[in-house]
Amino acid sequence: MTPDVRDALLDKVALFPTGPGVYTFLDRKSCVIYVGKAKSLRARAGSYLRVEDDGRRFYRFLLDELCDVQGFATHTEKEALLLENALIKRHKPKWNIKLTDDKSFLQILLTTRDRWPRTKLVRVTSREAKRGGEVFGPYSSARAVRETLRHVKRFFPLRTCSDAELKNRTRPCIEHEMGRCVAPCVGLVSEERYAELVDEVRLFLKGKNETLLPRLRERMLEHSQALRYEQAGRLRDQIQAIERTLEQQRVAREGGGDRDVFGVATRDGLLVVLIVQVRDGQITEPRTHELRTHLDAEEGLNAFLGQYYHGERYVPTEVVIPFAVPDQALLAEVLEERRGSKVRVTHAVRGERRSLLELAQKNAALALATGDERHQLTAEVLAGLQARLGLRRLPQRIECFDVSTIQGQFQVASKVRFDDGQPAPQAYRTYRVRTVDGQDDFAAMEEVIGRRLRAGLHDGDLPDLIVVDGGPQQLARALEAARQAGVDPDAVELVGLAKARAERLPLAGRARGPKFERVHRPEGGEPIELPPASLECRFLARVRDAAHRTAIRFHRELRRKSALRSGLEEVPGVGKKRREQLLKRFGSLRGIRAASVEELSEVVPPKVAASLQAFLGEGSERAAPEG
Repeated sequence: MTPDVRDALLDKVALFPTGPGVYTFLDRKSCVIYVGKAKSLRARAGSYLRVEDDGRRFYRFLLDELCDVQGFATHTEKEALLLENALIKRHKPKWNIKLTDDKSFLQILLTTRDRWPRTKLVRVTSREAKRGGEVFGPYSSARAVRETLRHVKRFFPLRTCSDAELKNRTRPCIEHEMGRCVAPCVGLVSEERYAELVDEVRLFLKGKNETLLPRLRERMLEHSQALRYEQAGRLRDQIQAIERTLEQQRVAREGGGDRDVFGVATRDGLLVVLIVQVRDGQITEPRTHELRTHLDAEEGLNAFLGQYYHGERYVPTEVVIPFAVPDQALLAEVLEERRGSKVRVTHAVRGERRSLLELAQKNAALALATGDERHQLTAEVLAGLQARLGLRRLPQRIECFDVSTIQGQFQVASKVRFDDGQPAPQAYRTYRVRTVDGQDDFAAMEEVIGRRLRAGLHDGDLPDLIVVDGGPQQLARALEAARQAGVDPDAVELVGLAKARAERLPLAGRARGPKFERVHRPEGGEPIELPPASLECRFLARVRDAAHRTAIRFHRELRRKSALRSGLEEVPGVGKKRREQLLKRFGSLRGIRAASVEELSEVVPPKVAASLQAFLGEGSERAAPEG
């Protein structure tokens, strides 16, 4: 970590609250590499930036990769502990995984892949949990999870024996005599009734009491009307136990319902909206959106909500906002139509909901403060880039181009765009190279740059800086494309970006020293070398890597589609149009081969489907090894 990065992160951490929370460390690709919890978020996160070595073996390697830090405040240390565990499971950060002892919080596994499912305690990293089934948790403590499982076994009489015992038993065990098992081992319960019990256990563990309790009350009434008072009394006790024992803690069981909680913070035209989502009683990772707007907080949130819930986004049963917005009633009506049931949109909340709203507001303010710091750092990087490269204007919009090919086949190119230092994926583009035969990366670059600039002149959409992945020859062809397109050199500047060749040791043959990035300017001369530790070098490398990944992804997709088409060209009755339909429907040749005649008939005529399946079956037999 360079001193500049360290100082910038220290300034950012200084804005963190002094209470409990969770911090995440990110590398230069914005991937989470470490997650930690803290009693004091500011002090703990800052300690990593002030101490060179704390004795742990991974510490220096972590600091070498560290490029950014994020924080999320919580109410208590218990919430921080549970949120840390949830984030580690989601991101699987490299340094957390290598330092764990293959243990985690106790959870409850429902073995839904078995014919007769059962519940058992597991840890999420165990082989049993990975092998299949539904895992519920985490819970606030081992005592809480064991108590929950005790109630499950008492009031939902699923089997408790192992698979071996289930297969070999010839008469019911003591659990059945005590009313804690319905004895599927000897056929005393139907599969339909057992499936109902499994569904009830699932609802109980998810905290879906609004669905489970009415179902049990209805069954209790049926038993009572049929004069089966013992069964009705047992159900009454079960309902009372469920009402007493459903988890009521914030992170692991926040109210047992699905809701979105919005926090808002605004200053100087920057509106930050932070969303805390609760799904199946668990808080997911908070998401932050930053918007540049001249609207006030109420109008800005009102406009954001309309766009946020547009499309196929999941609609929860409750939406909590920090203040009233103009279209609040209308939004509730729209969400109810989409969900098909009642949706509450409210800003007047108390109790646990109020606590969640305060948490969202607190972290929105934190995101606003750190966002200002990030924008300031980005402005410094762009200004440094302008000074180092001698650019005529600040490169607020940067586009980078890369060409990908294998021996001249499927020659493609990609374009990525960064606005104000941040990627703009909606403006990413891929190109098929049309006019170049064989492998000629220089000509391909000239074609793609020319197409982009001509379209930009027509639409009035040109970048400030174009970065070409390559050296002087690629840059020269790009400049020729710009000249032929009639682009004013003062309007769009072009540079080439290439890695310097690493110096080799005479005997070992290994690279010595760090690799510099070389920037080639249009006027020629010696390239500008950017040290690998500089912020400008790391930023340009990030832009170039994004273009490279986009081109490689597009190239692989074309190869996959071509392999499928070539595999279907010999099938009678399958032309170009039908090949495209089959590709869209089944995705791959393997998917088509695995499809039934009925499924194939949904895409092609039945006779063609039958011949297609027969042909592919014969092909697989011919390809099978002998013996």
